[in-house]
Amino acid sequence: MKSLISTCAIWLVAAGVAMAAQADTVQGIKPHDRAYETPGHDPIGNPISGGTVDRTIAVNIEETPSGYMLFEPDAIRIESGSVVRFVINNSGALDHEFMLGSFAEIEKHQQWMRKFPDMEHQEENSVTIRSGDTEELVWEFSDVTNMEFVCLIPGHREAGMWGVIMVHHHLAPESKD
Repeated sequence: MKSLISTCAIWLVAAGVAMAAQADTVQGIKPHDRAYETPGHDPIGNPISGGTVDRTIAVNIEETPSGYMLFEPDAIRIESGSVVRFVINNSGALDHEFMLGSFAEIEKHQQWMRKFPDMEHQEENSVTIRSGDTEELVWEFSDVTNMEFVCLIPGHREAGMWGVIMVHHHLAPESKD
């Protein structure tokens, strides 16, 4: 089952890269526009403050001795309509971020981060996690979609800090590998 999820994740990333290649340039787009509210934008859901949480997902940030930076888990399945609390733990030596977005939005935002590497995020679809800290992000996944979560601090995505979220109407039960 894990190999199936990994294969799906690779396919989704490849599709996202292809779509991002056709995306608009950063001209005329502000880096902190609430892209998830923009008309015609790929729907990814909405931020939630308060209310009932349907599921809590622990996400750990790992920094390996060989220089990889990873999210664990890196592929997540969520039922549409769910409100999910992400609890992101950074036990590494570096500061990181956790940002939700469509493949095209992430690609555009990565271009901004390369141009302005010291930019701090203030969007409701992202949190900065300082070294040794834990942060939370609560999100309602109202639309069936595939999306990405990523750390866009320059060099971190390239070092492996990205993952995929598959949001569907129903979920098959987790396998007992």
